[in-house]
Amino acid sequence: MEQLRRAQIQRRRRTRFWSVAGGGAVVVVLVAVLITVFTGGKPKSSASSTTNPSTTTTAVTTSTTAAPPVSVPLIAAPAHVGCPKLDGSSPHYTKFSAAPPMCINPAKTYTAQMVTDAGTITIKLLAAKNPTTVNNFVFLAGYHFYDGTAFHRVCQGFVDQGGDPTGTGSGGPGYSFNGGAPKSASVYTAGALAMANSGSPSSDGSQFFFVVGSGGQQLSANYSDFGQVTGGMAVLNKINNDGSSASATGGSCPPRVVHKIKSITITEG
Repeated sequence: MEQLRRAQIQRRRRTRFWSVAGGGAVVVVLVAVLITVFTGGKPKSSASSTTNPSTTTTAVTTSTTAAPPVSVPLIAAPAHVGCPKLDGSSPHYTKFSAAPPMCINPAKTYTAQMVTDAGTITIKLLAAKNPTTVNNFVFLAGYHFYDGTAFHRVCQGFVDQGGDPTGTGSGGPGYSFNGGAPKSASVYTAGALAMANSGSPSSDGSQFFFVVGSGGQQLSANYSDFGQVTGGMAVLNKINNDGSSASATGGSCPPRVVHKIKSITITEG
């Protein structure tokens, strides 16, 4: 009976210790042990730390601010498709088997009205200066190739680039051509429209860029300029403001907000 009484006293003491003095402490210790087991002794934060500030900045910029790519459906045109109608009645195609036939008259003037979700941009196309590239742009616009495509590369203070149906920067119309780039490096004024390519004028396709920045840009002799903005520079700047820094993203410049082309109407005069 004496042993039984002592055991009861010990159980009461242990119960009081857990509920009054040490229950919370024991839970804290247990949680700490579990954290040590699963994390190697260090609490994990939402962002990993590094001793390279530039690497950290780049990672944050590309992973937390870039919008996902925007693509349009792949719609193949018939082989040997002819010239589109400029009244907007031609079908919508986003893939072609060959470069277009000559559809424009370089002696005439051509204007493009590009309607975007940020506003309308008016472009004077330089048909007399660069008929091959203007013809390509008019051909694609006439078949609504650019409708719904995004400005996928937007470098702040530099360029607004679009014209890729995949929205990734690696797509095109299904063909390439030589757009007739300048023979030497040139200064492209703000609002200039030129072809983007993989580094050679013979790799022109459908992608293009608008130059932004008050002083224009000095570019190498790789890019066929074929237009000049005559209205809507504020729209280009608005799109550009939603881009990213070239230095922080390694030149890929994914936009923080994706802006898209709704339609392009070509007027012949």
